[in-house]
Amino acid sequence: MSIDSKPVSEDGWQEVPANGDVPAYWFFTRPLEKPEPDDREYRLIRLQNGLVAMVVHDAVADKAAACVDIAVGSLHDPDDVPGLAHFCEHMLSKGSEPFPAENDFLSFITSNGGIRNAGTGGSYQDYWFSIHPSLLSEALPRLAAFFHSPLFTPTLTSREIHAVDSENKRNLQNDGRRIFQLGRSLSKDGHPWKKFGTGNFKSLTEAARRKFEQEGVDWKGEEDSGDGGPVGRETRRRLVEWWKQQYCAGRMSLAVIGKESVDELTALVVPLFSKIENRGFEPRPSLKEEPWGDSEKGTIVFVQTVKDYHSFNITFLLPDQSRNFATQPAQIVAHFVGHEGPGSVCSYLKKKGWLVDISAFPSRRNREVPAFTVEGRLTKEGYLHYQEVVLTIFNYLSLLRDTPSPLPAYHFDEIKKMSSVSYQFREKSQPHTYASTLGYELLEPYPPEWVLSGSTLIREWDENLFRSVLASLLPEKCRIMIMAKHHQPAVIGENPDWQAEKWYGTGYVVRKLDQDFIGNANQPNANGELHLPAPNPYIPEDLSVEKKDISEPAKIPTCVRQTDYSSLWYKKDDQFWVPKAHVKVDIKSPMAYCTARQAVLTRLLTDLLEDDLSEVTYDAELAGLDYAVNNYRGGLLVSVNGYNDKLGALLDTILERLKSLIIKPDRLQVMAEQLDREYRNFYIRQPSLLCDHYTACLLMPIVWMPEDKLIETPFITPEDIERHKTDLLSKVYLEVLVTGNINREHAQRIVESVEHRLDARALTPLERPQVRSLLLPPGSNLVLKREVTDPKELNSSITFYCQFGDIADARLRPVLELIVHTIREPAFSQLRTVEQLGYIVASAFWSSTGSMGLGIKIQSLRSPSYLEHRVEDFLTHFREQLAGFTPEEFESKKAGLVIKLLERTKNLRDETSRFWGHIRSGYYDYLQNV
Repeated sequence: MSIDSKPVSEDGWQEVPANGDVPAYWFFTRPLEKPEPDDREYRLIRLQNGLVAMVVHDAVADKAAACVDIAVGSLHDPDDVPGLAHFCEHMLSKGSEPFPAENDFLSFITSNGGIRNAGTGGSYQDYWFSIHPSLLSEALPRLAAFFHSPLFTPTLTSREIHAVDSENKRNLQNDGRRIFQLGRSLSKDGHPWKKFGTGNFKSLTEAARRKFEQEGVDWKGEEDSGDGGPVGRETRRRLVEWWKQQYCAGRMSLAVIGKESVDELTALVVPLFSKIENRGFEPRPSLKEEPWGDSEKGTIVFVQTVKDYHSFNITFLLPDQSRNFATQPAQIVAHFVGHEGPGSVCSYLKKKGWLVDISAFPSRRNREVPAFTVEGRLTKEGYLHYQEVVLTIFNYLSLLRDTPSPLPAYHFDEIKKMSSVSYQFREKSQPHTYASTLGYELLEPYPPEWVLSGSTLIREWDENLFRSVLASLLPEKCRIMIMAKHHQPAVIGENPDWQAEKWYGTGYVVRKLDQDFIGNANQPNANGELHLPAPNPYIPEDLSVEKKDISEPAKIPTCVRQTDYSSLWYKKDDQFWVPKAHVKVDIKSPMAYCTARQAVLTRLLTDLLEDDLSEVTYDAELAGLDYAVNNYRGGLLVSVNGYNDKLGALLDTILERLKSLIIKPDRLQVMAEQLDREYRNFYIRQPSLLCDHYTACLLMPIVWMPEDKLIETPFITPEDIERHKTDLLSKVYLEVLVTGNINREHAQRIVESVEHRLDARALTPLERPQVRSLLLPPGSNLVLKREVTDPKELNSSITFYCQFGDIADARLRPVLELIVHTIREPAFSQLRTVEQLGYIVASAFWSSTGSMGLGIKIQSLRSPSYLEHRVEDFLTHFREQLAGFTPEEFESKKAGLVIKLLERTKNLRDETSRFWGHIRSGYYDYLQNV
């Protein structure tokens, strides 16, 4: 029967009858709104079991991808088994009836050049992969089987409970996690938002242990067996029960991207995913009740942090915003509150010396807790004046409420235009990223025509909705959090009654807001320095693209200009066709990093420059332009990117400010304070990150550690930075990369303008900073040991590095690449899955100037010496495994690596980053793809 044999319904859906092995389904007949450059073909379908899917034909895809989303998550955990949804995520992909081997999916995906992962949030879970397009038809049955016939293999129960526990222990000292969970734990009793989403060993097994204790069953002694003994078996029983009560095809979405036509992709998807049972559950369950009662509203919470910093967070509950996608009033309010230009909260508080940064945003997960948040980092003085900081925010909200209606039209016109421009010129991303995005968007209540654009385009101005959001942002309805490692008596009073949050142990004190404070916060704005933003001068006007017919895109940039002073690498965009460009200006100077003092001076110079630019450049950022000024060992790197229309003006502004920057003592004090905190907090981080840091430092000729720089920070004066700036910029060499929608002549004018602005002498070739690294002598067997400085950190870590040789060795490099590609899956499966050494287990290709090697990283509760022994034992067995490969296995591994190496860049940003990496390496080997 043809696809046209059934009539189209009024809402645009058409039924396709069953045909052979393909069950009946519906497809959406109307065109989908999509960006102009998007050459992919889309088809939206709905299976008989209620699953909604998007199949995407991408003729030039070098990776296929798929993602399944489920509209349930940790908010749906049983009250007595917190973390069960997360445990389900771990167990679900460890084997199915058609593919029972526990590592079948992981091995198939990774050995064929792909990646895979899964995640659990409050209201959703997702499972995704990417792989070579030719293997999509073999990967999709494996993904589908997780949802229609998972095994939840009993012998893996104990191991995966411990994996969840290890993941939780990894995050116990993470301030972001601690504060987020504290906010949830302070919800009213019985509300799902109060639950502990990650889970740990105790939360997952406590209900089972309590059950057997009540029944008088002796469950001890079998905990270490594969199925976890009676407790493990009961926990698995609860898991399967929960899966049957929550997983349902009607709650699922699917996104698939491949080279096949939409007809072929549909024929693949429909039979496989129609097997998933629809159990008749509510398709999109959401929270029906607010998580705060009267006792939770109008409160202030003082929070003890692990790291030493000061910050604030103000949260307001909002009415349901899920149907406001066309107007997005909460996002527009956030635009004003989080603005950084003249007249903003940010500008005013920075002038007072109280604020480091600020942001405002509505929550994105509408089926969880609709909320509006204002948060920021404070200086120490800002912390001591936190009440004035918070009152300034409420003053600005009063200013917005009291602004006569209608609001001046240019505010919304600019927001609407930039949302449209951003959408119309949205570039491709990695297929797995895009599949994950589509999978989530399919769960949202957009009209089918808008499923690609619904979250991005702001289409209409609704002043009533805008003001209804403002009406919710009142002090008596909010929760304020004030974060500090050490709270001062002047702020919190003497002898506060500290409480400990149940799951992370975070110290906190909750108090009701003072009625006088609430009264002041509700007053009309009396701060004359606050006002609404002026029109944005950076809104792009010329969005034309200079497009030419070409036989194939150029693979490398060309050096089109070279002098004693500078070199210009250039590539005109010839494949992405968007009105965007990237400019990177490397200002090389030997004065940037010779001593620890110079390193601090250079860093403070860049911090002060970005601080000075913040008011001017915020409009540029709103208009789709990004910039960064970073210090590094060889000098300063200035980067600008975005819509090319006014990119040159932004770069000129940055360089002009760099040359003319006046160092203000008050701003230097703020920047130095923040830098001092950054250095002191450096070692309070995950041990695996510190291990990688120390390993990299071992291969560098000169490294100034945070403790070296801390010695210098108190002695820096404005005059020191002025002198350093003059010395740093007096004699330089420029290396510039220009890519995108800019012609060659324009690129050359940009470099000439940079040279004119800097007005410096040229470094001689011998004076230019060179990228160098240290080489380990042959036969080295070196161990560097360091103690974790955080006394509450439970984990240790090891980075096991094996140096192979010179990275320029064109014969050896692909051999190492093949070894790293081949070792990833067995290392993960053996060291993490089987031996359960820790949640973080990874192997990687390490490269530096002159050398390359294999790195294996493990973070664990076990000692580093034990981890070293296990890695050495694994490498011994892997060497035997490698030697035993059949010719067919060896060719298969090579083919998988080739798939990865031939992967093309997906957008202009990725292409530019790859070119820049080769320039910074000093090799300029643009065809190398590691």
